[in-house]
Amino acid sequence: MADVSSSSARPLVVGFDLDLTLVDSRERIMRSYIHALRDVGVEVSREDLEPHMGIPLTHTVAAVAPAVDADALVARYRRYYDDPSSPPTEPMRGAAEALGAVRDHGGRTVVVSAKYVPAVHAALAEAGLVDLVDAVYGELFAEDKSAALLEQQATVYVGDHPGDMAAATGAGALAVGVTTGSHDARALSAVGAAVTLEHLTAFPGWLRGHLAGR
Repeated sequence: MADVSSSSARPLVVGFDLDLTLVDSRERIMRSYIHALRDVGVEVSREDLEPHMGIPLTHTVAAVAPAVDADALVARYRRYYDDPSSPPTEPMRGAAEALGAVRDHGGRTVVVSAKYVPAVHAALAEAGLVDLVDAVYGELFAEDKSAALLEQQATVYVGDHPGDMAAATGAGALAVGVTTGSHDARALSAVGAAVTLEHLTAFPGWLRGHLAGR
Protein backbone atom coordinates (compact mmCIF):
# COMPACT_ATOMS: atom_id res chain seq x y z
CA MET A 1 0.00 0.00 0.00
CA ALA A 2 1.26 3.48 -0.84
CA ASP A 3 2.56 5.60 2.02
CA VAL A 4 0.41 8.72 1.89
CA SER A 5 1.16 9.91 5.41
CA SER A 6 2.72 13.15 4.13
CA SER A 7 -0.06 13.89 1.61
CA SER A 8 -1.52 16.63 3.84
CA ALA A 9 1.52 18.77 3.07
CA ARG A 10 1.13 18.37 -0.68
CA PRO A 11 -1.19 20.27 -3.03
CA LEU A 12 -4.22 18.34 -4.25
CA VAL A 13 -3.50 16.70 -7.58
CA VAL A 14 -5.80 13.86 -8.64
CA GLY A 15 -4.97 11.54 -11.51
CA PHE A 16 -7.61 9.61 -13.43
CA ASP A 17 -7.43 6.71 -15.84
CA LEU A 18 -9.43 7.28 -19.04
CA ASP A 19 -11.29 4.28 -20.51
CA LEU A 20 -14.03 2.89 -18.27
CA THR A 21 -13.03 5.36 -15.57
CA LEU A 22 -13.79 8.78 -17.09
CA VAL A 23 -15.13 7.80 -20.51
CA ASP A 24 -17.13 4.94 -21.96
CA SER A 25 -15.59 4.01 -25.30
CA ARG A 26 -16.25 0.29 -24.92
CA GLU A 27 -18.36 -0.03 -28.08
CA ARG A 28 -15.89 1.99 -30.13
CA ILE A 29 -12.98 -0.15 -28.94
CA MET A 30 -14.83 -3.41 -29.56
CA ARG A 31 -15.90 -2.39 -33.06
CA SER A 32 -12.41 -1.21 -33.97
CA TYR A 33 -10.75 -4.42 -32.78
CA ILE A 34 -13.26 -6.70 -34.46
CA HIS A 35 -13.08 -4.91 -37.82
CA ALA A 36 -9.29 -4.52 -37.78
CA LEU A 37 -8.78 -8.21 -36.98
CA ARG A 38 -11.35 -9.28 -39.54
CA ASP A 39 -9.37 -7.38 -42.19
CA VAL A 40 -6.42 -9.70 -41.54
CA GLY A 41 -8.53 -12.86 -41.41
CA VAL A 42 -8.95 -13.21 -37.64
CA GLU A 43 -12.44 -13.55 -36.18
CA VAL A 44 -12.85 -12.59 -32.53
CA SER A 45 -15.92 -12.13 -30.37
CA ARG A 46 -16.77 -9.53 -27.77
CA GLU A 47 -16.25 -12.24 -25.16
CA ASP A 48 -12.70 -12.79 -26.46
CA LEU A 49 -11.90 -9.10 -26.13
CA GLU A 50 -13.66 -8.25 -22.88
CA PRO A 51 -10.85 -9.43 -20.53
CA HIS A 52 -8.39 -7.19 -22.38
CA MET A 53 -10.26 -3.92 -22.11
CA GLY A 54 -8.09 -1.08 -20.86
CA ILE A 55 -4.69 -2.57 -21.67
CA PRO A 56 -2.33 -1.42 -24.45
CA LEU A 57 -3.29 -2.36 -28.00
CA THR A 58 -0.16 -4.41 -28.60
CA HIS A 59 -0.84 -6.47 -25.46
CA THR A 60 -4.33 -7.29 -26.70
CA VAL A 61 -3.08 -8.27 -30.15
CA ALA A 62 -0.49 -10.57 -28.56
CA ALA A 63 -3.21 -12.21 -26.47
CA VAL A 64 -5.96 -12.72 -29.06
CA ALA A 65 -4.01 -12.91 -32.35
CA PRO A 66 -0.33 -13.64 -31.62
CA ALA A 67 0.45 -14.48 -35.27
CA VAL A 68 -0.60 -11.00 -36.47
CA ASP A 69 1.93 -8.19 -36.86
CA ALA A 70 1.02 -5.99 -33.89
CA ASP A 71 2.19 -2.66 -35.31
CA ALA A 72 0.27 -3.15 -38.55
CA LEU A 73 -2.84 -4.20 -36.67
CA VAL A 74 -2.63 -1.18 -34.37
CA ALA A 75 -2.52 1.10 -37.42
CA ARG A 76 -5.68 -0.56 -38.78
CA TYR A 77 -7.35 -0.35 -35.40
CA ARG A 78 -6.67 3.39 -35.13
CA ARG A 79 -8.16 4.04 -38.58
CA TYR A 80 -11.39 2.38 -37.48
CA TYR A 81 -11.29 4.07 -34.07
CA ASP A 82 -10.87 7.52 -35.64
CA ASP A 83 -13.60 6.93 -38.22
CA PRO A 84 -16.41 9.47 -37.72
CA SER A 85 -18.95 6.65 -38.02
CA SER A 86 -17.54 4.89 -34.94
CA PRO A 87 -19.78 4.69 -31.86
CA PRO A 88 -19.52 7.90 -29.81
CA THR A 89 -17.42 8.22 -26.68
CA GLU A 90 -19.61 9.10 -23.71
CA PRO A 91 -18.67 10.34 -20.24
CA MET A 92 -18.91 7.74 -17.52
CA ARG A 93 -21.56 8.35 -14.89
CA GLY A 94 -20.32 11.05 -12.52
CA ALA A 95 -17.16 11.84 -14.51
CA ALA A 96 -17.76 15.57 -14.90
CA GLU A 97 -18.78 15.87 -11.26
CA ALA A 98 -15.65 14.01 -10.10
CA LEU A 99 -13.32 16.23 -12.13
CA GLY A 100 -15.24 19.32 -11.04
CA ALA A 101 -14.97 18.31 -7.39
CA VAL A 102 -11.18 18.38 -7.60
CA ARG A 103 -11.32 21.89 -9.07
CA ASP A 104 -13.83 22.96 -6.39
CA HIS A 105 -11.26 22.03 -3.73
CA GLY A 106 -8.54 24.03 -5.49
CA GLY A 107 -6.88 20.99 -6.98
CA ARG A 108 -5.59 19.95 -10.39
CA THR A 109 -6.56 16.95 -12.52
CA VAL A 110 -4.35 14.80 -14.72
CA VAL A 111 -5.40 11.98 -17.05
CA VAL A 112 -2.92 9.14 -17.53
CA SER A 113 -3.99 6.56 -20.10
CA ALA A 114 -2.77 3.65 -22.17
CA LYS A 115 -4.28 5.37 -25.23
CA TYR A 116 -2.03 7.41 -27.51
CA VAL A 117 -2.18 11.09 -26.69
CA PRO A 118 -4.25 12.35 -29.67
CA ALA A 119 -6.91 9.75 -28.88
CA VAL A 120 -6.95 10.80 -25.22
CA HIS A 121 -7.58 14.43 -26.17
CA ALA A 122 -10.23 13.40 -28.71
CA ALA A 123 -12.03 11.18 -26.20
CA LEU A 124 -12.08 13.89 -23.54
CA ALA A 125 -13.38 16.43 -26.04
CA GLU A 126 -16.08 14.11 -27.35
CA ALA A 127 -17.19 13.29 -23.81
CA GLY A 128 -17.33 16.98 -22.90
CA LEU A 129 -14.61 16.73 -20.27
CA VAL A 130 -11.63 18.44 -21.87
CA ASP A 131 -12.06 21.74 -20.00
CA LEU A 132 -11.96 19.91 -16.67
CA VAL A 133 -8.53 18.32 -17.22
CA ASP A 134 -5.25 20.13 -16.57
CA ALA A 135 -2.72 17.64 -17.99
CA VAL A 136 -2.78 14.56 -20.22
CA TYR A 137 -0.37 11.63 -20.63
CA GLY A 138 -0.77 8.70 -23.01
CA GLU A 139 0.73 5.34 -24.00
CA LEU A 140 1.42 4.43 -20.37
CA PHE A 141 0.14 1.32 -18.61
CA ALA A 142 0.30 -0.07 -15.07
CA GLU A 143 3.57 0.80 -13.30
CA ASP A 144 4.69 2.91 -16.27
CA LYS A 145 2.02 5.43 -15.29
CA SER A 146 3.82 6.10 -12.02
CA ALA A 147 6.40 8.37 -13.66
CA ALA A 148 3.68 10.70 -14.96
CA LEU A 149 1.94 10.74 -11.58
CA LEU A 150 5.22 11.55 -9.86
CA GLU A 151 5.96 14.33 -12.35
CA GLN A 152 2.57 15.88 -11.61
CA GLN A 153 2.92 15.21 -7.86
CA ALA A 154 -0.40 13.37 -7.82
CA THR A 155 -1.74 12.57 -4.36
CA VAL A 156 -4.60 10.34 -5.59
CA TYR A 157 -5.01 8.14 -8.67
CA VAL A 158 -8.40 6.78 -9.72
CA GLY A 159 -8.82 3.84 -12.07
CA ASP A 160 -10.75 0.69 -12.89
CA HIS A 161 -7.87 -1.72 -13.57
CA PRO A 162 -5.38 -3.52 -11.27
CA GLY A 163 -2.63 -1.82 -13.26
CA ASP A 164 -4.00 1.54 -12.11
CA MET A 165 -3.66 0.50 -8.49
CA ALA A 166 -0.04 -0.49 -9.16
CA ALA A 167 0.55 2.89 -10.80
CA ALA A 168 -0.78 4.73 -7.76
CA THR A 169 1.29 2.65 -5.36
CA GLY A 170 4.44 3.23 -7.41
CA ALA A 171 3.87 6.99 -7.27
CA GLY A 172 3.12 7.15 -3.55
CA ALA A 173 -0.45 8.22 -4.34
CA LEU A 174 -3.64 6.95 -2.75
CA ALA A 175 -5.17 4.26 -4.99
CA VAL A 176 -8.91 4.69 -5.56
CA GLY A 177 -10.64 1.94 -7.53
CA VAL A 178 -13.90 2.25 -9.43
CA THR A 179 -15.75 -0.91 -10.37
CA THR A 180 -16.97 0.39 -13.72
CA GLY A 181 -14.59 -1.82 -15.70
CA SER A 182 -14.02 -5.56 -15.63
CA HIS A 183 -12.73 -5.78 -12.05
CA ASP A 184 -14.75 -5.83 -8.85
CA ALA A 185 -13.96 -4.26 -5.50
CA ARG A 186 -12.32 -7.40 -4.15
CA ALA A 187 -9.96 -7.65 -7.13
CA LEU A 188 -8.97 -3.98 -6.92
CA SER A 189 -8.52 -4.07 -3.14
CA ALA A 190 -6.31 -7.14 -3.46
CA VAL A 191 -3.81 -5.18 -5.54
CA GLY A 192 -3.66 -2.02 -3.47
CA ALA A 193 -6.88 -0.01 -3.71
CA ALA A 194 -7.27 1.90 -0.45
CA VAL A 195 -10.92 2.55 -1.28
CA THR A 196 -13.29 1.30 -3.98
CA LEU A 197 -16.28 3.16 -5.39
CA GLU A 198 -19.12 1.71 -7.41
CA HIS A 199 -18.94 4.64 -9.82
CA LEU A 200 -17.67 8.22 -9.93
CA THR A 201 -20.89 9.72 -8.59
CA ALA A 202 -19.54 8.69 -5.17
CA PHE A 203 -16.21 10.44 -5.70
CA PRO A 204 -17.10 14.04 -4.68
CA GLY A 205 -18.44 12.86 -1.32
CA TRP A 206 -15.46 10.60 -0.78
CA LEU A 207 -13.05 13.43 -1.64
CA ARG A 208 -14.71 15.77 0.87
CA GLY A 209 -14.26 13.18 3.58
CA HIS A 210 -10.71 12.38 2.52
CA LEU A 211 -9.67 16.03 2.62
CA ALA A 212 -11.40 16.58 5.96
CA GLY A 213 -9.48 13.62 7.34
CA ARG A 214 -6.19 15.08 6.13
